[in-house]
Amino acid sequence: MKRCLERIARAAAMAAAACGLAGVASAQVSVDDRITSLQEQVKKKSDDQATVVVDGLAQAFTGMNEEEKKKTIAALEKCLGARREEGDDKLFEAVVAAFANCGEMGQKATLKSLKAANVDKRPGVLSAALRSLGFHKNPANVKALVDYLVHNEPRVVAGAADSLANYADQPEKTRKPIVEELVKNYSQYASAASKTGITNAEKGLAQERLNVVEKAFQGSLQKLTGQEFKDAPAAQKWFNDNKSKKWPDAGAPAGGGS
Repeated sequence: MKRCLERIARAAAMAAAACGLAGVASAQVSVDDRITSLQEQVKKKSDDQATVVVDGLAQAFTGMNEEEKKKTIAALEKCLGARREEGDDKLFEAVVAAFANCGEMGQKATLKSLKAANVDKRPGVLSAALRSLGFHKNPANVKALVDYLVHNEPRVVAGAADSLANYADQPEKTRKPIVEELVKNYSQYASAASKTGITNAEKGLAQERLNVVEKAFQGSLQKLTGQEFKDAPAAQKWFNDNKSKKWPDAGAPAGGGS
C-alpha cells in the first residue's frame, strides 16, 4: 500500500505528459481526457504510461463528481480485462492498488475484482488486491480476507495477512477472531517446515513457503495484539493464554509479552 501511495503522490506531476498534454497543469486535465489516454495506453500495451494515468485518476478521485467517479471506476475495471502475458502484472497491480483511494466504489470494485481472471489467477495481483481491500477497514470484509489465509499460494496468504493488520484499531470482538485465524494459519506453515520424516526437498519447500508468509503474520499479529512474537509457537502460546481474557482497547497491549 505504501508503494501505491508513493505512486499516487508522483502522479500529479506526470499525468499531463502521459495524457499527451505536456505543459498543461495536471489539475486542468479532464477526467475524460485521462480515461481516453488510459484506453490508448492499455491498447498499445504501454503499461508504464498506463499506470501513471491510473495513479493520476486515483489521486483526483476524491475531487470528482459522482458521474466522473462512475466513469473512472468503469475505466479501471475495464483494464483488468486486458490481455497480458503471464507475469506481466504491472497494469493490473496498479489498478487494484488504485481502488484503495476510491472510497466505497473502490471497495466494491476490489471485491468484484477478486474473481476476475487477471486477478484471481495471478498471485502477485491477487495479493495486491487483498492489501487494497484491507485499506478500507470495513469489518464486513474480514471474512473474505480470512478465507484467503488458506490459499495454496504463499504470496496470496501474505497479502491477506498484511491486509488484516488494518483492523488493529477495531474493538476486541473484531480483533480476537482475526488473531485466532492468523495464529492458526501461521502455526500450520511453521509445523510443515519443522515436520519430521520428510525429504530434504520437501522440508526445503516448506521452509521457503514459511519464509514468504512469516513476516506478514508476525507484523499483523504485532499490530493487532501489541505483542512481538519470535515464531509461531510463541504466538500460539500467547493466544492460548489470553484468548479467554478481556482484551484492552485497540492500540494497547492485550496481555503479557512473548
